[in-house]
Amino acid sequence: MVTGFELFFSLLTVAAASTVIGTVGFGFGLVAIPVLLLYLEPQQTVVVSNSLIGIIMAMVLVRTWRHLKLRASIGLVIGGVAATPVGVLALNSASPGTLRITIAIVIIFLGLLSLSNIQLPFAQRRSAGVTFGFLTSLAITTIGIGGPLGAIYSMAQGWKAETIRAALALFFLTSDITAFVLYAATGLVGRDTLANIGVTTPGLFIGFVVSALLANRINERAFRYAVVAVIVVAGSMTLVRELSGV
Repeated sequence: MVTGFELFFSLLTVAAASTVIGTVGFGFGLVAIPVLLLYLEPQQTVVVSNSLIGIIMAMVLVRTWRHLKLRASIGLVIGGVAATPVGVLALNSASPGTLRITIAIVIIFLGLLSLSNIQLPFAQRRSAGVTFGFLTSLAITTIGIGGPLGAIYSMAQGWKAETIRAALALFFLTSDITAFVLYAATGLVGRDTLANIGVTTPGLFIGFVVSALLANRINERAFRYAVVAVIVVAGSMTLVRELSGV
């Protein structure tokens, strides 16, 4: 279980990640996982991160459910739930070193990807929700990262910001609940994992309060650049440390 300075920095990281996901609807793993990887094993990092995402998304959904377009979001949800068994199996079979390197590379790539306003014609189709939901959930369940994929689909629908937050909150919540059950069934949830989830949860509430204040006041461009800077630096540190064997 993380203690001392490790706990302090983990709480700060979770608070920052919670602020990001509460404000823009995704990005928790991109911010939190590079730091948590410094203190936890890769598999435990993914389980802790996804469990915390489930908690914060429940709070976001309570705040935004009135803006939810359920019928339009159901494809994402179905695809996400369908992908979780595959993702849990992959997480169980991956070696820690390979997982760290994969996570670091994906962190950097998706961090840079989130700077651009990518428009994918296929994403504009309502039927694409299942595909994007499956791929997003597969990535998140396996390596804890992949939210930008779901966000690309949601933004392509032309929804307002609150509708995007609500749709992603429902998607992440259902996927993470399903994943947690499967994590537990396959032995990935032990006492230390539950303890680390518990001691870092206060950071979620701090970030949730901050995100509620920022959601309608933030300079989105400046915020995006600041978050991406943290993501790329932290991801690069993880990659360099793993490749150098430090």
